[in-house]
Amino acid sequence: MPENEPWEYSLYIPNDLRAVTVSRRTLRLILTMHGLIRLVDVAELLATELVSNAVRHTKGPAALRVL
Repeated sequence: MPENEPWEYSLYIPNDLRAVTVSRRTLRLILTMHGLIRLVDVAELLATELVSNAVRHTKGPAALRVL
């Protein structure tokens, strides 16, 4: 993948607590694939908080976008 080319991923998340783990692992893979391993720990923490809140406090699906 060219280094300076913009990229975007969207993960559509069902209202299911297992989605938190799937989202975290997917985010780790995306960042690692793009050579952004130094961001993984902080990004995982933030995504875990956001996705878990979305799953717990809403009734519908959510999405995690990574740019």
